[in-house]
Amino acid sequence: MGTNKEAPEGVVEAQRERLRRTIEWARKVEIHLADVREQRLGQVHFRPSSTGISMVGLLPERPQRGKSGISNLSRLAANFDSEFRAHCVDCPHGRPTPEKRLQSHLLSGAYRAERRLLPLMQQDPEPPLLFITDELSLPGDDGRIVCDLLALRGDRPVVIELKPARLMTRLVQQVTDYSALVERHLDLFSELYSAVLGRPVALRSPCERWIVWPHLPGHERDPQENALAAVGVRVVGYTETADRFEFKVGKRLDT
Repeated sequence: MGTNKEAPEGVVEAQRERLRRTIEWARKVEIHLADVREQRLGQVHFRPSSTGISMVGLLPERPQRGKSGISNLSRLAANFDSEFRAHCVDCPHGRPTPEKRLQSHLLSGAYRAERRLLPLMQQDPEPPLLFITDELSLPGDDGRIVCDLLALRGDRPVVIELKPARLMTRLVQQVTDYSALVERHLDLFSELYSAVLGRPVALRSPCERWIVWPHLPGHERDPQENALAAVGVRVVGYTETADRFEFKVGKRLDT
């Protein structure tokens, strides 16, 4: 985990270099794999990183199964059907944790809705909340810092943490740390968002901070909604039943 104190100069430059390389791979995804993603709409996600891309399956029975460290994107596009089947379909089941199921559910729906995270837009549909990427790992003060989902609303970056447990202190720290990182490198995150969306994006601070965690039965509103709002965090509760997810979105924050 990082912290929201000022990062050392060496860490800041390492973050910037990692972001620059990730932006290049994000551009390559849109050049080589956008058509494949459209043909398998809602079934696959191509996640850019600083060293290549990951092919991530979004199938409910195999959530987040896939292959990482892919650098030859033309070869992947040419052999996609066999690669997808080997690594995302006919693969060991693994442990489909609640977090993986939730993440795949949201990403699959977003791709089918032109990147709009519709379940999280119930209270305020405009401007749309657009999925950008996930699991973006960057150097931190004490190792690495990772964000579950990065999104866009208007011209504001949105950092979203997904967790199957209501660990409020930890989640607030995580979403706060990553938001500070985004704001520190707003120019490069603007480039990343532009590469993914295929249009110019000029991000504006402050970053929105969201937590998605289990909804408490018997409560219409999350008991922690006001406490989280007081520290600038918007809350969403989810309930999973069989193969379905239902969401209760907390009030929009004025920032």
